[in-house]
Amino acid sequence: MKKKQSSDQSLSLKALKIKAQNHVKREEWSDAISTYGMIERKERKPTNSRIYDLFNKGAEAGKVNNNNLALELHCRLLGIAPDHSQGMRNFAVLMRRMQNFNAAEYFIKRYQEIEPDCISGKNTYGTILSDLGKNGEAISTFKEVLKSDPNNPLANSNIANEYHLRAQIDLAFAHSSRAINNESILTLWLDHITHMRRVCDFTNLCKIDPISLINALPPEWGYTSFLNLLVYCESIEECLQLRDTIKRWGDSQSKKVCLYNLNDMSSAPISFKDRIRIGFISADFRDHSVARFIWPLFKKIDKTRFELYGYSTYKRMDVWRQRFEDSASTIRDVENLSPQQLSQVIRDDKINVLFDLTGFTNGSRTSTFAWKAAPIQVSWLGFPGTCGLEQMDYLFLDKYLQPTRPELIIEKPLITEGSSICFTELDDIPITSELPETKRGYITFGSLNNTYKYTQATIKRWATVMKQVEGSKFLFIRVEFQSYILRQNIINEFAKHDIDASRIYFYNNRLAKRHYLDCYNEIDICLDTYPVTGGTTTIDSLWMGVPVITLEGPAIHQRVCSSILKHVGFPEWVAQNNQQFANIALHLSSDQEKRARVRHTLRDQLKISDLCNSEKFVADFATSIESIL
Repeated sequence: MKKKQSSDQSLSLKALKIKAQNHVKREEWSDAISTYGMIERKERKPTNSRIYDLFNKGAEAGKVNNNNLALELHCRLLGIAPDHSQGMRNFAVLMRRMQNFNAAEYFIKRYQEIEPDCISGKNTYGTILSDLGKNGEAISTFKEVLKSDPNNPLANSNIANEYHLRAQIDLAFAHSSRAINNESILTLWLDHITHMRRVCDFTNLCKIDPISLINALPPEWGYTSFLNLLVYCESIEECLQLRDTIKRWGDSQSKKVCLYNLNDMSSAPISFKDRIRIGFISADFRDHSVARFIWPLFKKIDKTRFELYGYSTYKRMDVWRQRFEDSASTIRDVENLSPQQLSQVIRDDKINVLFDLTGFTNGSRTSTFAWKAAPIQVSWLGFPGTCGLEQMDYLFLDKYLQPTRPELIIEKPLITEGSSICFTELDDIPITSELPETKRGYITFGSLNNTYKYTQATIKRWATVMKQVEGSKFLFIRVEFQSYILRQNIINEFAKHDIDASRIYFYNNRLAKRHYLDCYNEIDICLDTYPVTGGTTTIDSLWMGVPVITLEGPAIHQRVCSSILKHVGFPEWVAQNNQQFANIALHLSSDQEKRARVRHTLRDQLKISDLCNSEKFVADFATSIESIL
């Protein structure tokens, strides 16, 4: 080490700067700090005044999201003042912003060794633990902060986000409400909107314009809220506004990459003599619906023509993970890699076609695609809309899911002949022979959709149906309905449309230790949400013999349920407006004979549709891939 430092000292200032910049490009932070320290000493004698200047300028660059300048200034600072605690914490924040969570954890731990009682440091440490998937440790860290400062806004917001992941939504809402009390920090309000959506706090939600809120933040912030923003996009104008907001984020990622010299980061050319290498970035190589969607590819694709690689952003070993490891060429755990590091791993694997299955969900690595890690890049499953990146070549869709307005996405649509999803692993839960209506004497409508999809317009639509079907009741089934706040808000919203609380039922199947599919045996007809429509819940409902009525729009998120119904052969359950929706519900409710017949034939009809035809799905997928090479 001493020999290396000695040889570096003999380098010219110009050579040292090139060396330092290369360390930064390769994210070799200890070497970057050491080299920039040498540059500082060559340029001037380190003084307290210089240290003060570097810290202030570095902090200012970080505030305005000039990350490259902030990185250099902090490397210079730590190079001449290695124990500068505030500089170290700021550097950890920069590492987190770049999604380099390993480096972020390393530097925040160093900071805590110097400042063990600092609340800001503990808050930062907790958020990094959360990024690393260490939910329990993160909660313990935030509790430690709140023990000494119960009203700390950041700790309250951060712990709310952790409780949200555990579906403890009353706790999440309480802490989030405390966080925004007398606070004007925009990011806290953005998080609070998520918690308000989960408890259906419509009274306060209607006072906020979340898309304008995100656009008031720096472009690289707030991308984790894009999925929640879909619920605000009913009209074409609203959908286009969100598209522009997402593209703003994508442009910021592209701009960041352009600051690097990518001559040494070229993707591997596609060789038609070799097998085609397809990579999938996903947080769900585990017991998850996404795993079931993609499993047929790993199980049945022609291994003489294709090699499949998996890049897992969330490590959990279970039966499903083992299945993927046994079938794929390689499954790599990449949850701790930054986008730049991950892109290099993918280049080293010589991937020809790279799929993003994360979108803007937990474990997202969509920003990796800005680094053009593969010659052809495709978005699929993670987000029902554009990802906003000019480097994303295609969006994988089918003919029913494709938006009717092309301008809603910036990628080229890659249309498979059959279905763009496949369901082959559904539990064989028995369907009860008797209709719920026959057993109870009234129609039971129901929903198992996530509560963030509920809107005032959706509940009004459901209430309109209930008014037309005399004596009908509505059954909500999800773990979230253990929440008192959520139950009251739902009851209050139905009351606005003269639906009494006695007609509304809530059921937490986890508390009852009942398989969620078995719960469909309590429902006559499922009513879908809009504008974010059901996907997996639609399949579940059809599998259990329960019809689903949906509303269809021009955007992808407005067509997920309708595309499933059309693939199965029930376009008549798809409405184009609210009146049609109510008419379809009334017709189905009055035709008990048809519902009884459908109840015992729907599963078989689903099984023979494109949605469950794994051989056709895999063949169509292979044809789609070969069409773009």
